[in-house]
Amino acid sequence: MPNASHVPLRSLLNKKSNVVENPPNGGAVAWLQVVACFFIFMNNFGLASAFGVYQAYYEEVLAFSPFDVAWIGTVQASLTLLVGVAAGPLFDKGYFFKIVMTASAGLVLSFMLLSICHRYWQILLCQGFLCGVCTGMLYIPSIAQIPQYFSPSRKRNFAIGLVLSGAPVGGVIYPLIFRNLLPSAGFPWATRAVGFLALGFLSISIVLVKPLNVRNKPAKLKDPKMFKDFVYVAFVIASFFFFCGMMIPYFDCATFWWARFDHNIDSAFHTLLIINAGNFAGRLLFPVSVDLLLGGDILILLCTIALSILGFSWISIQTRAAYYVFLVLWGFFSGGIATLPAVILPLLAPRPEVYATRLGVVYAAAGVGVLIGAPIANATNNGRRSFLGPQLWIGITSLLGLVAAILAFGYYHLRRKPSAEASAEEAGTESTCDSVPGVDIVDDMQLQSLGK
Repeated sequence: MPNASHVPLRSLLNKKSNVVENPPNGGAVAWLQVVACFFIFMNNFGLASAFGVYQAYYEEVLAFSPFDVAWIGTVQASLTLLVGVAAGPLFDKGYFFKIVMTASAGLVLSFMLLSICHRYWQILLCQGFLCGVCTGMLYIPSIAQIPQYFSPSRKRNFAIGLVLSGAPVGGVIYPLIFRNLLPSAGFPWATRAVGFLALGFLSISIVLVKPLNVRNKPAKLKDPKMFKDFVYVAFVIASFFFFCGMMIPYFDCATFWWARFDHNIDSAFHTLLIINAGNFAGRLLFPVSVDLLLGGDILILLCTIALSILGFSWISIQTRAAYYVFLVLWGFFSGGIATLPAVILPLLAPRPEVYATRLGVVYAAAGVGVLIGAPIANATNNGRRSFLGPQLWIGITSLLGLVAAILAFGYYHLRRKPSAEASAEEAGTESTCDSVPGVDIVDDMQLQSLGK
């Protein structure tokens, strides 16, 4: 069978059924999938990351309470992650193109409806629920598409990093458009402009996307060992705690500036750009660093430690310069937490067909964390003046996530050591991975992606 990277581009894009056992690991079509999924990511978690500019508008102009506004962004962000439980299996069964078409239409519709909303419940339904469900349908499939085109290598980690870096790019572009159009065009047309731009980006993705796992009859997927795998379950729990506090600075960065420094809404808006700039660097650099520097497990632990320290140190921030540094560092290390699971999860899947399903469960747990984290933290926000509650919350939840991650990776390495010693005695045998329950054979590059 010819390598897909050497097959003419048009013939590959036009094929209706294409089951490829060995990923082409590059080529024009593979990198076009990176472009397509980059634009998709701009419009799923990118829109969730951009909610801070809407939050500032809802609180300061529409005079909604911080607790009420937090529910809008929280529902949107949590559904972006939670819906992966359904989107992952659908992707594994070969429905990726239909998912992209349907979710893209619903996403654009949500912003067109949002532009005519005037009451809180209307905004919650459109921006929270409808937008959240549609972005959630796009989230997991756009990540799972990349391993189909790239075999385990630095190239694949770089491709995943490029795709995931679309989120902070969207988190910068959409607030800029909304904020610049708001004074002259008003809320309705500023919101419609966001919807039209999303339509353009998603249209490009629809043209370029080409699933490799399309089947005439969807396969029945079973993964009975998923919740019997201690390493995987502990990692799911860690992901829950990671995201309990990770999104709070994205939601509250503008309101914190407004309350602590000055009442210039433009200055408050710039904080969202700063934190997303740091997030872009983290999402791009950490997946590549898995192979060049430390293993994925060590990098996740370092990111979690950094977030915990930053969460507690946020309490003592009194100057604008210190706050700028905090935003950049939080964006950078949270970018690592957001991207590294996608690099590590191929190792924790017993076979490629259930990769998206397992990844969906991880991000679903993260979605539950987002759903309960921000409202609880912001409920302690005393009249928009004291942010001690949210600051303590993100520090404590990061520590709990660190404990769960240490248990997961510690158990992994304890089980891997005897297996590695046994393998060393049998020269010429294939690499084994009995250390991770449910995983039978893993190549050297995949082992390096979890820990060196």
